[in-house]
Amino acid sequence: MTTYVTTQTNLTTQAAIQMGMAAIDRAGSLNIHISLTIVDTTGLPLASLRMNQSPLISVGVAENKAYTALSFRRPTRDWQTSLAHKQTVLAALQSEPKFTYLGGGLPVVINDEVVGAIGVSGGSEDQDIDCAQHAIQILLG
Repeated sequence: MTTYVTTQTNLTTQAAIQMGMAAIDRAGSLNIHISLTIVDTTGLPLASLRMNQSPLISVGVAENKAYTALSFRRPTRDWQTSLAHKQTVLAALQSEPKFTYLGGGLPVVINDEVVGAIGVSGGSEDQDIDCAQHAIQILLG
């Protein structure tokens, strides 16, 4: 029998808000100002938050990090190593407006299934990753 439909598990809006607040709490403890976006499996935002005094450009960068992490189901920073010696591939990916290899985009995985992604921008790459990881840890308990 041929199957014509699939079902997909997604983050809820409530989960996205919980994650967003956790990332903001972590940013506060790091004394940085971030923007963040959490997307579901469609790649569309469930939640986008911007702290006062976060860099204006961080809003779009955070969304691109979430979109890239979801699209490839891997952390955005992984691309830095993967593409270090593949300039042609890097150039092709950079022609995609929403692609970024800046650290701070992470897929959200529950029971071995990608259910969304988070992108954080405004601190250093390590700080952005820390905030994103903290948000996921809070969600997963």
